[in-house]
Amino acid sequence: MTVQPRFINEEEFRDWAGQALRRSVDPVAGIYGPDSMMWKLGRETIGFFGGGRAALLQLAHPWVANAIDQHSATRDDPLGRFRRTFINVFTMIYGSTDQVMRVANNVHHIHARIQGALPEASGAFGQGSHYEANEVGAMLWVHGTLWDTQVRMYELVFPALSRAEKEAYYQETKLFAYLFGIPEDALPPDWGSFLEYMDRMYDSDQIVARRVGREMGDMIFDFNGPLKPALKWLRVMTAYMMPERLRGEFGLPPDTPENRRTYERGLKAVKTLYPRLPDRVRYVPSYIEAQRRIAGREHADLVTQGLNLAWLGQRELVSASV
Repeated sequence: MTVQPRFINEEEFRDWAGQALRRSVDPVAGIYGPDSMMWKLGRETIGFFGGGRAALLQLAHPWVANAIDQHSATRDDPLGRFRRTFINVFTMIYGSTDQVMRVANNVHHIHARIQGALPEASGAFGQGSHYEANEVGAMLWVHGTLWDTQVRMYELVFPALSRAEKEAYYQETKLFAYLFGIPEDALPPDWGSFLEYMDRMYDSDQIVARRVGREMGDMIFDFNGPLKPALKWLRVMTAYMMPERLRGEFGLPPDTPENRRTYERGLKAVKTLYPRLPDRVRYVPSYIEAQRRIAGREHADLVTQGLNLAWLGQRELVSASV
């Protein structure tokens, strides 16, 4: 299938980011706020259980995989890459409007410098073909993997969301897309259309795991040290969350009786234990920090600062003082 790229320029970015700003709840709460579905789902750390799934789906887009490989320090500093990504994501979701726009501008200008050529033919994209990070189709795919995965992970451990809740959540995700300059006419109009878009992309030759994507994907589960057994287990769990074709292309563990037992036992344990966790463990620190900002407190409490430091490498992210 022929792909016609659509690149976002500075004017378009500012127009759509401004749309998100104008629809914000209030300047202190940010573009969402505590009553939003985005905060309800996004605060749950269970989303990280699907982090491998979301990352692999993103790496299955050749533009994304090669942009990360050629323009980031991911191979040498995967933890730093993780932290930088979620500093941006959490600020956009939980920050005040000033914090949101600062990060959105930074990300857009970083993306504007990211361009190159594919070193190998990859599905719909020929060898040597040009890519840029500020391209609607690639950004839309990354955007979609985040929210599709978040809903799936939430429904693993809590009662299924109603259709109205999913629709409200999806409409809120559009504001996040605007912060990257993704225009309204590129976004599926509703939740049902969004699911149809994801299914089309799973079957599309735009989504293929080639050498660079596979190498980057292997790094997700290839840390040495005390986390190695947990990551080996997570690799099996992730395999069963992936579309079958991509599971094979990424070389994930196959569907064997032993692996299926591991998955089913793991899933049962997650469903049983996660809802019983205390809020301090269940909720991402940025959510708690944002609640304090809205309540008029200038700084995050010491526990949240410590958790932020462990997760993101900095003590405060969305406090009033930042």
